[in-house]
Amino acid sequence: MSYLPISKRVASYLSSQTELSTEKEEIITYVVEIIIINLLNIINLLLLGLLFNVLPEIITCLITVAILKRTTGGAHSNSPLRCALITSVVFLSISVAASYLSHIKQIYIDGMAIATIAIGTFLIIRLAPVDSPSAPIISVKRRKIFKNLSIIVIGIILVVMVFLRQSLWLYAQEVQLTIILSVLWVSFNLTYFGHKFTSQIDRINIQRKRR
Repeated sequence: MSYLPISKRVASYLSSQTELSTEKEEIITYVVEIIIINLLNIINLLLLGLLFNVLPEIITCLITVAILKRTTGGAHSNSPLRCALITSVVFLSISVAASYLSHIKQIYIDGMAIATIAIGTFLIIRLAPVDSPSAPIISVKRRKIFKNLSIIVIGIILVVMVFLRQSLWLYAQEVQLTIILSVLWVSFNLTYFGHKFTSQIDRINIQRKRR
């Protein structure tokens, strides 16, 4: 696997200080790479939110997907860089769409919210948690815990959307729509089609130019 130069330098420094083996240095490099890419991705998303004037929506999308996907699992790219790129495109699209749709009547938003909670709950009960081949959830007890936590989270999301419906906050409708679209995105990633979409993205060959 090809790593960023900064990830290699940080891992090399940490390894030299603790006298770790080459195998453990490789693991540290991978962990550092993930942390750096995630931090850069969050900064990039916040900057995009400011640029497109959808910062509340971007932050809402980040929180909703992070919390829900932590318990449900779902399709994910085998490349941290591809994952970051997908996240940037999808989260910005969700945020812009939520901002645009915020002008529709509340009754339509209510209908979308009900449909989203119904779809999300159904898919969670049927499919969650969806693990990955690299980190399978073998324990039946642990799978049950994650499923129950997923149901609790979707219930909390429902309560939040009800609260937002009654709120006089300026961004209440935008945030409500962002949550709706975010839940739909996580739900999509639980399905066969979500995995198929991600696998197609992974097939795109991205090669760095050699100097």
